[in-house]
Amino acid sequence: MAVASSLRAVAAVVAVGALLAGCSAEPEKAGAPEAPARLCWGAFAGKDVAPLLGSGRKITEDTRDAFSLSADLKKITCRVQLDGATLLTAQVSRKPLGSDAFWQSFDPLHPDKLDFGRKGLVWDFGATLLYTCKTPTEGFELELEISHNPSDLDSAKVRALDTQLMKDLQDSTRKQLNCAP
Repeated sequence: MAVASSLRAVAAVVAVGALLAGCSAEPEKAGAPEAPARLCWGAFAGKDVAPLLGSGRKITEDTRDAFSLSADLKKITCRVQLDGATLLTAQVSRKPLGSDAFWQSFDPLHPDKLDFGRKGLVWDFGATLLYTCKTPTEGFELELEISHNPSDLDSAKVRALDTQLMKDLQDSTRKQLNCAP
């Protein structure tokens, strides 16, 4: 009986010690989520998208649309998910040559202008760009959009990341559609 009571006492001391150690330890920081090498028709490096999504375990994409923008297909969409929740969306829309984009609805977001494409804006949770694509057989406008949930990163860093993602998306669409530089 004395042995059983001693074992219980030792077990209790070990349990209390473990409990106290758990309370005093700093909370574990979530590491970078697992991400594919490339996302959204190959336009984005997974490591470049990850900082905008926050912490989690796994980044995946839902790209129902293959990258093809024929005259009868006007828009394609890619959704980037973190642990199953869609947190970033990229869209590519085809418009007739000479079309313009009217983005006054973005004014309350105090966007910065992008210095590439015909017209472009970047703000704290997205970017949009209009540029002309001229292939050997036709010409048309492409409107690119990236939107994501607000991030914990500071505004300058988010806008720099969004600007780079927009450059990557423009470069990718140019290559895939054979647009002249």
